[in-house]
Amino acid sequence: MSKTMKVYLARIAGFCLGVKRAVDMALFTSRESKGQVYTFGPLIHNPSVLALLEARGVKVLRDVPASGEGVVIIRAHGAPPDQKEALVRAGFNVVDATCPRVVKVQMLARYYAKKGFKCLLIGDKGHPEVAGIMGYAGEGGMLISSEDDINALPAEIGRYVILAQTTQDEERFHEWSRLILERYPGGRVLNTICDATRRRQDEARRLAGLVDAVIVAGGKESANTKRLAGIVKECGKVAMAVETEEDLDKAVISNFRAVGITAGASTPNWIINRVAREVEAMPGAFEPASRRAAYGLMRFLHESTLLTAMAGGALAAASAMVQGFPLIPAAPISCLYIFAMHTLNRLIDREAGAYNDPLRVRFLIKHKVFFFGASVLALLLSLFMAFGLGSGPFMLLLVLTALGAFYAAPVIPAGRKRISLKDLPGSKAIFVSIAWAAVAVLVPGLEQPLDPCRLVWFVLSGTLVYLRTVLMELLDVQGDRIVGKESLVIAIGEGCALRLIRTGAVILALASISLSVPALFPCPLFVFLPAGVWFFYLSSLFYGERVRENMRLEFMVESVFFILFVSVFIARISHYLF
Repeated sequence: MSKTMKVYLARIAGFCLGVKRAVDMALFTSRESKGQVYTFGPLIHNPSVLALLEARGVKVLRDVPASGEGVVIIRAHGAPPDQKEALVRAGFNVVDATCPRVVKVQMLARYYAKKGFKCLLIGDKGHPEVAGIMGYAGEGGMLISSEDDINALPAEIGRYVILAQTTQDEERFHEWSRLILERYPGGRVLNTICDATRRRQDEARRLAGLVDAVIVAGGKESANTKRLAGIVKECGKVAMAVETEEDLDKAVISNFRAVGITAGASTPNWIINRVAREVEAMPGAFEPASRRAAYGLMRFLHESTLLTAMAGGALAAASAMVQGFPLIPAAPISCLYIFAMHTLNRLIDREAGAYNDPLRVRFLIKHKVFFFGASVLALLLSLFMAFGLGSGPFMLLLVLTALGAFYAAPVIPAGRKRISLKDLPGSKAIFVSIAWAAVAVLVPGLEQPLDPCRLVWFVLSGTLVYLRTVLMELLDVQGDRIVGKESLVIAIGEGCALRLIRTGAVILALASISLSVPALFPCPLFVFLPAGVWFFYLSSLFYGERVRENMRLEFMVESVFFILFVSVFIARISHYLF
């Protein structure tokens, strides 16, 4: 009997709101500040992120000096108030990146301390978040890090309130609170465990119920990562903690029938993606060769940019069928051109890709000579095939190629330096949508008069590509933010970008129905309806804190063009198209 290993990704994992905010603040400060930038202690408990900040010139300040200058960023875990004040007195400009949820606990501790309450904090001894909260609790603060601490409490403590470190285990907090209340009736219990922590712990329990083992990705010093691994063990399943994919024990993992992958709140997406990709590539014991071959093909199509090229070819094929043009050379021209431009762009602009999809970048760099040559050859072939259609298609494709090269050239004055068109916020989505729609819809029929049907197809196709590109930017937002790219998603925010996609998907669906009037347009525009519905569904996968595994989601995004092609094909064989 074959044994195929199933891999389950946690629906909620990775950066929480507070960590994301702290990392964004640190990256922004490192780019904008003219002086030295420090973090007061490690910003978060993740070596990969700390190495990234170090590469950006951000240093770690572990003690408050007598004097200093520059910017000091208070870590996500927070700091005691006296230390913040000491940093200001020393001459530093202090930027507070304390997680808002931690700030809430700090303020509660200060409020009850001023009211004369003892503050019993259930937390981990020595953790920086605990040290910060205890600083606000003052002399009335008491740390509970074990049941022995409860037993060691004095006979009388008077009025008290129970608080929790934000990353505490929910079940342990309730159990210890119960024990304290039994001993000292009348206390107030405030569950200050972060909701993001609670959801990740619940998801770890759910995941443990589905699999034999759970891989927990995160820093070794991360409290919430340790907690997730502990929860998995409490569920009776094997927990394997790793910091990166290099820590995976492939020999052990491949023997499980089902493996789950989750991550701590300080684990970046690129680490989760790398771990997930490596685990999915592992064969299970006696796994069928067909499954391994299928996964290998999917990975090759993704990393080689052939998937994107095929999507562009499908768009051109759908357009050609509707307008009555031959599929060849319409589809090959679009496929070759898009392959060339996207591959060359990824080879040239590798900095963000090193975080967004490091495995693809590593694959392209390993075979860069081949892919560079293949891209140039594909571009020349597309121009040659366009020339066979006439001088008009050839010149349009040549102009699009020149604009593609011009797009990355620093030609726009911006103060003391020059920037390129790609540096303008939101420009990528616009230029990509125009280029795709032009090569797929306009180039094949440029020698013929531009009729209203083709013009509407150009607009709707461009809208489809625009929504696709914004979704791709959502996948790449962490890496883009790290290298300082001003994408549309960064400029308007992820929430606004998702609302834009949903609104665009609805408009596309409604337009496909309302414009499908034979008296106005003889072409069947209703074929865009399934594509609009699909994009609306895809947008729901990006809401909340779902894990974003790039390869799988990219396949789902690019599939919209194959959905459009199938819709056109069905319409044609159903005698709607002639």
